[in-house]
Amino acid sequence: MYVDHPLIKPNTVEARTYQELIVAKALEKNTLCVLGTGLGKTVIATLTIAGVLSKRDGKVLIIAPSRPLVEQHYNSLKNFLNIPEKDIVVLTGKIPPEKRKKLWKTGKVFVATPQIVENDIVAGRVPLDEFVLLIADEAHHTTGNHSYTFVASAFKGKVRVLGLTASPGSDIDKVFEVCENLGIEHVEIRTHEDPDVKKYVKTVKIRTVKVKLPKEYQECIKLVREALKERLRILRDCKIIPSTVVNRSELLSLQRRVMEIEGSSKYELIRVVSEAIKLDYAVEILECQGKDAFLNYFEKLGSQNTKSAKEIVRDSKVLKAVYKLRTLDVDHPKLDKLLKIVKNILSKNKKEKIILFAQYRDTVEKIVNLLRENNIGALPFMGQSNRGGKGMSQKEQIRTLERFKGDDSINVLVSTSVSEEGIDITSVNYVIFYEPVPSEIRFIQRKGRASRGEGGECIILITENSRDEAYYWSAIQKERNMKRILREMVKTLNKKLKERRVEGCRGPLDVYIEGDIGVVDKREIPSKLEKKDESEEKDREKKPKIVIDHRERNIGKLLFERAELEFKNLEFGDYILSDRVVVERKTSEDFENSIIDKRLFKQLKELKNYEKPILIIEGDRFERLEENAIKGAILSIVLDYHIPIIFTKDPEETADILLKLAEREQIKNKRPVEIRTGKKPMSLRERQRFIVESFPDVGPVTAENLLLSFGTIENIVNAPEEELMKVEGVGKTTARKIKEVLTEKYTKS
Repeated sequence: MYVDHPLIKPNTVEARTYQELIVAKALEKNTLCVLGTGLGKTVIATLTIAGVLSKRDGKVLIIAPSRPLVEQHYNSLKNFLNIPEKDIVVLTGKIPPEKRKKLWKTGKVFVATPQIVENDIVAGRVPLDEFVLLIADEAHHTTGNHSYTFVASAFKGKVRVLGLTASPGSDIDKVFEVCENLGIEHVEIRTHEDPDVKKYVKTVKIRTVKVKLPKEYQECIKLVREALKERLRILRDCKIIPSTVVNRSELLSLQRRVMEIEGSSKYELIRVVSEAIKLDYAVEILECQGKDAFLNYFEKLGSQNTKSAKEIVRDSKVLKAVYKLRTLDVDHPKLDKLLKIVKNILSKNKKEKIILFAQYRDTVEKIVNLLRENNIGALPFMGQSNRGGKGMSQKEQIRTLERFKGDDSINVLVSTSVSEEGIDITSVNYVIFYEPVPSEIRFIQRKGRASRGEGGECIILITENSRDEAYYWSAIQKERNMKRILREMVKTLNKKLKERRVEGCRGPLDVYIEGDIGVVDKREIPSKLEKKDESEEKDREKKPKIVIDHRERNIGKLLFERAELEFKNLEFGDYILSDRVVVERKTSEDFENSIIDKRLFKQLKELKNYEKPILIIEGDRFERLEENAIKGAILSIVLDYHIPIIFTKDPEETADILLKLAEREQIKNKRPVEIRTGKKPMSLRERQRFIVESFPDVGPVTAENLLLSFGTIENIVNAPEEELMKVEGVGKTTARKIKEVLTEKYTKS
């Protein structure tokens, strides 16, 4: 039996009672739908769209975390929804902004990643008031500072909301955070064990396959562990940790604790903590991935310009392990076992499709090559390019999935975590984990790929006596806890959400939606609301304008409702607030880095193109430089460059300061916003200082002292070393270097 609805194409959607019950709730209240993989979240989204659009005129937005998922939703909507195809629009970053702006106006149902939507909301391209429904697929991302959270906040209270997820996690506080951010009023949960679901699904069998590390691997792991123990003993002796038995999460949390220590000793301890984290990671890679992945990691450390990385690549125990592995002609036993498993599956059915998950891109490539060498059709599937250059474009991802589905010569899709979420790959009865994952969300998502056909098998490779075992049991226990908590929490959540709704005031959306959907028309909303709209329109006219460098979108997200924003590639500065005020924003980390790589003072000189430049330093976590170096730079900025500094604690406070500065300049002082380009011509005095500052070890203060002492650049050039050394800030070494630059003959390199 199929769903019969004017906005659903005939004979396309199977009628399932549990789906129809969930949709009924979604049409009544903002709903979070927790539904196991393969139970039809896409169908529920489609039916909800049809239900809302049949009662109310407006636009619909679906957000999904990846381009392949976006394409999947788009294809499903084309297949199921009985509306013109031109009204269903996919928005990507490759579409020019101005064209996207037109599409937002002309389209009806939109599918995009939250990052695209976020950028367009901040830039004022999205007509928020024209939307009636927001669907957040993989809604568990709606936490913290994620783009999901921003998009949800922009639509909150304006539209009906449907959140979809297979695995919200086992922490009730996090689930409630998702509900708060999306404005959820009701939660619906279904698992494969529920009576109204069971008849539609097959169970997935889990089978673990254990391998034992060869003696040579164990010897190398022992060496790296000894190097790790040396670092942990230092931390224990300094009373940073109680013992040398610590896990990864405890190591990661140490960095913040060490930063709170008084005195300069903390910098050495931070280096030791960083080394311990890197070595702990190296042990895991060798145990669970193999020698090639370990050696690649060692090479990456060798290319890093940090003290901790340099110490590790010079460590005698690590070097001994590296030498042994380079001369070892033995792969990780998982590879041989994996090959046997795949061959065994294909011996039963040559056209069988298998998804194989591996954590690391290096491992994906190794597995693909191994399978191809054995005449097994395999395709890699991974996220977009990283700094190492490995990865796939979104088009390549889509082509790979289409080929995997349609080409009988391809049996195995070897994937990183990118295919864990929601991607519909039909008729997959076998899923293989190259390694377990400790996250219950990822465990459920991976395992769920095997339940899309007739029910299948999930095979998990585990290295004996390694972290694989800990991660496997952690995921199993968390999944059990999540199922138990989900059943318990649905009542708690719905009770909490109901209490919150009763306590909250009713807005125009409540008036517009409640009862029979569509009974109240927008024109019938009380005149009070119209007056409020008029008042808000006047407020909007008073909004200041802020020109923002395109790299500062995070602050833009905090300002878009309070200011008129224009994003530009600014030649200098991050924010232009008037014809005379430009602001450079630096986090405490970036402030340190810009001192080290000498960007800072070049940027400050460029800011002087404006009459009143300002520097904002956000945060107070200075970890790379000593306190005196930080103070010296701050004093130089204020005294030598005459640029005031404003310190803020977080992005929210930075946004508030920018807004107040813009209001003061534009609304109170009636100053226009003006973008300046090109370099401001230097005065004679500035040119003289610029030339002297180019001498070795000569900064702004010393340059000023030299010019005041000798009067002209000519006199400085002609002065002997002894005379130069009489100037404050010029020692013997600096004087020698200056004379060397001035007197040495230039030679062609």
